[in-house]
Amino acid sequence: MHIMKKQVLLIILLALPLWLKAADVSVTGLRTEQMVDPMGLDTAVPRMSWRLESSQRNVMQTAYRILVASSPELLAQDKGDLWDSGKVESDASVWIPYEGKRLKSNQRVYWKVRSYTNRGETEWSEPARWGMGPLGEIHWGGRWIGWDAAFAWDREDSHSRLSSRYLRTEFKTQAKEIKYATLHLCGLGMYELFINGQRIGDQVLAPAPSDYRRTVLYNSFDVTKQVAGGNADNAIGVTLGNGRFYTMRQNYKPYKIPTFGYPKLRLNLIIEYTDGSIQRINSDEKWRLTAQGPIRSNNEYDGEIYDARMELGNWTQPGYDDSKWLKAQRVSLPYGTLRGNTAPNMKVMKTLKPAVFKQYGNRYMIDFGQNMAGWVRINIAKAAAGDTICIRYAERVKNDGTELDVENLRHSQSTDYYICNGKENNTSWSSRFSYHGFQYVEVTGYKNLKAEDLVAEVVYDDLEDNGTFECSNDIMNRVYRNAWWGISSNYKGVPLDCPQRDERQPWLGDHAMGTWGESFLFNNGNTYAKWADDIREAQREDGCIPDICPAYYNYYTSEMTWSSTFPVICDMVYEQFGNIEPIRKNYAAIKKWMHHIRSEFTTKDGVINADKYGDWCMPPESPELIHSQDPARKTDGALIATAYYYKVSQMLAKFARLQGLEDEAKEFEKDAAKIKDCFNARFLTVKKGTSPVQMPHVLYPDSIFYGNNTVTANILPLAFDMVPEAYREEVEKNVITGIITRNKGHISSGVIGMNWMMRELTRMGRGDVAFLLASNKTYPSYGYMIEKGATAIWELWNGDTANRWMNSCNHVMILGDLLTWYFRDLAGFNPAQPAYKQIIFKPDFSIQELSYVKASHNTLYGKMISNWKKTLTHLEWDITIPCNTTALVYLPTLDEKAVKDKDVTFVRREGNSTVWSVPSGNYHFSVSMDPSLGKNRAGIVEDQFLYEQASFPECHGATIVELKNGDLVASFFGGTKERNPDCCIWVCRKPKGATEWSAPYLAADGVFSLDDPQAVLAGITAESTPADAGPVASTFKGDKSRARRKACWNPVLFQIPGGDLILFYKIGLKVADWSGWLVRSKDGGKTWSQREPLPKGFLGPIKNKPEYVDGRIICPSSTEGDGGWRIHFEILDDKGKTWKMVGPVEAEMSVPTALRKANAANVDDQEGGEAIKGEGEKPIYAIQPSILRHKDGRLQVLCRTRNAQIATSWSSDNGETWSKVTLLDVPNNNSGTDAVTMKDGRHVLIYNDFSTLPGTPKGPRTPLCVAVSDDGIHWKNVMTLEDSPISQYSYPSIIQGKDGKLHAVYTWRRQRVAYKELDLSKLK
Repeated sequence: MHIMKKQVLLIILLALPLWLKAADVSVTGLRTEQMVDPMGLDTAVPRMSWRLESSQRNVMQTAYRILVASSPELLAQDKGDLWDSGKVESDASVWIPYEGKRLKSNQRVYWKVRSYTNRGETEWSEPARWGMGPLGEIHWGGRWIGWDAAFAWDREDSHSRLSSRYLRTEFKTQAKEIKYATLHLCGLGMYELFINGQRIGDQVLAPAPSDYRRTVLYNSFDVTKQVAGGNADNAIGVTLGNGRFYTMRQNYKPYKIPTFGYPKLRLNLIIEYTDGSIQRINSDEKWRLTAQGPIRSNNEYDGEIYDARMELGNWTQPGYDDSKWLKAQRVSLPYGTLRGNTAPNMKVMKTLKPAVFKQYGNRYMIDFGQNMAGWVRINIAKAAAGDTICIRYAERVKNDGTELDVENLRHSQSTDYYICNGKENNTSWSSRFSYHGFQYVEVTGYKNLKAEDLVAEVVYDDLEDNGTFECSNDIMNRVYRNAWWGISSNYKGVPLDCPQRDERQPWLGDHAMGTWGESFLFNNGNTYAKWADDIREAQREDGCIPDICPAYYNYYTSEMTWSSTFPVICDMVYEQFGNIEPIRKNYAAIKKWMHHIRSEFTTKDGVINADKYGDWCMPPESPELIHSQDPARKTDGALIATAYYYKVSQMLAKFARLQGLEDEAKEFEKDAAKIKDCFNARFLTVKKGTSPVQMPHVLYPDSIFYGNNTVTANILPLAFDMVPEAYREEVEKNVITGIITRNKGHISSGVIGMNWMMRELTRMGRGDVAFLLASNKTYPSYGYMIEKGATAIWELWNGDTANRWMNSCNHVMILGDLLTWYFRDLAGFNPAQPAYKQIIFKPDFSIQELSYVKASHNTLYGKMISNWKKTLTHLEWDITIPCNTTALVYLPTLDEKAVKDKDVTFVRREGNSTVWSVPSGNYHFSVSMDPSLGKNRAGIVEDQFLYEQASFPECHGATIVELKNGDLVASFFGGTKERNPDCCIWVCRKPKGATEWSAPYLAADGVFSLDDPQAVLAGITAESTPADAGPVASTFKGDKSRARRKACWNPVLFQIPGGDLILFYKIGLKVADWSGWLVRSKDGGKTWSQREPLPKGFLGPIKNKPEYVDGRIICPSSTEGDGGWRIHFEILDDKGKTWKMVGPVEAEMSVPTALRKANAANVDDQEGGEAIKGEGEKPIYAIQPSILRHKDGRLQVLCRTRNAQIATSWSSDNGETWSKVTLLDVPNNNSGTDAVTMKDGRHVLIYNDFSTLPGTPKGPRTPLCVAVSDDGIHWKNVMTLEDSPISQYSYPSIIQGKDGKLHAVYTWRRQRVAYKELDLSKLK
């Protein structure tokens, strides 16, 4: 028995490692310094990262073990001769520093990792490697070689023409087996490298540009396969292009544009043999050089000239006769330190075929359908020697697309030339050392060109796509696409402003907060870490940072906002990618810059005036302007600079704490507090009680604002938390008023304001306003660019009309924080810890227009996904959380038991959300969203739109009825715009028990045949609009070509007890032209009869439902015109067979608001109405009555007015006579209302709770509220249905259903019809 127990124990122990293996967890994605198998690392302590992958949930690393070996063989034997970390208890899997033996220059290093997880131990990862570069210039051999002069045929002026230099050498390998061969090359300004006739690498325009006085970047290559061993002959060839080293503009404004020298190179080839011996081939004066090759000129601005007659043959292969070549010179040093390039080189990343190809005489015009950066590759089938093919590039065309428009290129010539040698036989050619920003190309000098002979090669930094985004709004999706193209076009080793004109500079202000958004699209962490180095190296001794880095222009302006990009990108690289090194490396330089600003630009009142550019490129007041000249539109530069100084001070406090420098952090915070006090003392205006309205309204704030009350002036202190808490709400209101009222719902900010706009609006709870700005199609907006045909992002909001001199069609600076908002606030990706080690999933689900978002982002830990779809009351949400991370997920419900998933844990309530802890894995959440959550929303039990999409863009004038069987029927008019003749009457149905409304279907139109006798009743003539200008109902019979149409208006549904469902409506060009009509339905609104005219002079119920009282149908109606607004009643005592009119009803005298003394700005909306003529006291202007029924038998009407209050009139004789119209103490904004008497005798009013201000004809149609009264006189606001500042919520209709609940429909921003089901028993 004892022996058996030992045997069982032994079996268990032997099996234990198998139990601990993580069956479905693997280690993948190994990277060193976030690069895959990099060569040429020149850091002594490389950092390693990896990912865990698994289909299981809740996978967390608990420990890791790294093996680093000097050979793949040792690594395969699990021998880490350079470093064996041992088992390290840690969940860290990114940026793990190497801690092994000291690494040597040119060393090859191989590594792998095993992870220990809560699911068991993984297998070893697949091996990865890296190669060391020369660790310091002492380890470089050879010389800098080239030719330090122009040749006789070169031209050195403002359009410099310098021919490429070709350098070569030959060598013989030793009679040994090659273990590996590594080549390090710095070719300035650009190079192409060949060994034995083979081009090395797929990089183009390499190396990345830098300030060559500080740093010159080299690239390293594993050329083991390209070097021929065994005593073989080998050849190295290098072509040098000019790049930015030999700058594009020579002898031109030398005070502004530095030049660095003539092209040159330094090269080391190190061959290591299996016996351990090393052979070095270095650049030196033994190399041969010629400039009499085919590339006669290459200039980034102007293009390239290639003369195929001067091709050099097999010059990159051994045995070539270079005896007529020059000996290479040992040339001047570039001064900058040689450093390995850790940011990716450029590559041809995509290709595009022509979208449009046309010939005009001997010219060919090609549209590639997309603005991009790169060049055209042309296939030359056959040509005569000396034929010159000219390829001109442009972003725009003119004269109906027959000519290039090159005005916005300024002095950039953007032209490539290929001079044929007569030997062309389907020869493929493109430029080598120049690129272009273009969509259009003109080709001349080549006969019989075909579209298939051309392809556009898209060139940008070799960056992985890092995310995806799609939503239910097409404009936003197209802006996202354009942003992708704009961003990629401007990644050229440094982030540029534009890729086409004679500028193309790395302006700091063009890539600031926008870099956060860029990081969701591209894996740009290393790119921006490199740019941070460039900025540090460009810093002047006194701390000043130039506006362009590297300083290719000497613009040292001490501009606060532009220079703040330095800490911003360091922060971005840390938060998005977890790389703290840019903060550590640049902290001292940022401090030095801030000291420079503080010491040199602090005014007597303690603010900072280091500003030159202001809120750059805000929309100007005139379409041809580049910059606004209106002081009221421009934001004070000192306000901007001071706010930014405060923000950067807070960032520096954060940076200090990350490095354990607590005392320094406190000093920054102390200085920030002083600045904030000075800022508020100087720029904050506080005038309480100055709002023109008594009840608080988001569009009528007190005069509590910053500066001159521009949106930018207010958004900055809000975003930076500089506003005293007591004033924050009113400052927020001034932002909203600035957007909605003063700028009519459009953008008014430039680069600075837009850097913070979208996310701050959402943080304020105004995601609806952010969405409005993001989805607008009219000027100024991102969508306006789309509507005007943009395929990238314009430099200017008015890029279609502004002066061409500064008018790029491919810029990214005004994107601001838009893309960040897409991913953080719409998809909900927020890093609770750097690099998304812990994720906060928190989308803004409040945006009613947005029905779905699909997004993903590749973090260092893996891909996170957020795909959600919602109605107004229900959410379906799929998320993916990468392995080795956790998440907090915000769900829009207060139900603490809403999630049944055992892996998901409730944490807390926060606002109107619940927060849940979720481990890694895939999850689906299905959540009901309570429509009653929110301020004054108790009692809302259902919240829907009648439709999400329709064939018409606008709608208005909704009406609703409940049928005997409980079905709901709603109707409204819809078309391109109110008054337009394509406006028809549409119907939606919601059968009892259904959860959704039917799609809109056509019930009636304003189409008449000219042969129809009824046409004259509607005023239809041959001059009226043709019938084919809009939809035509199926009831139309006849020849449509002889049919004409007018607009339909204001449908009103009424169910005759025991009879037909009636749909009243009007037809006419305008109110004064209306005629009354009806259609009938005998099947609950499914089908409708031919229209019937109402008796002459009768319009039917003008907006609101009739009342059926003791067998009498009383239709509340009204008229509008020069004589005023008057209510009347159209009465039917025989179920609609005969009509009689009561009224117009007399009204008391009152002064319309438009004629009262003005003290407030008008809020514009789209309502059509006739102008009021005359002045002074007039009978109350009342229209659109709703009928209430009192218990004592009296009838009461409530009416819309132009007198700031709802009007009323009473009848004690069943509508035969009515009292004078008087005003109630209930607000009215000159917009329609509706009311209903409930079965319990209470009265319900649905209305906009706003009194029109004196001096204005109407008020904002928001908020939309519900009020209750016992007597029809005294009303209490009990519910808010809509409170967005974005008008309008109007023309409501309300009924009580058989179950006692209320049903309301109303216009929702003229875009859709909203439906609410209300239960007043739930009022708190």
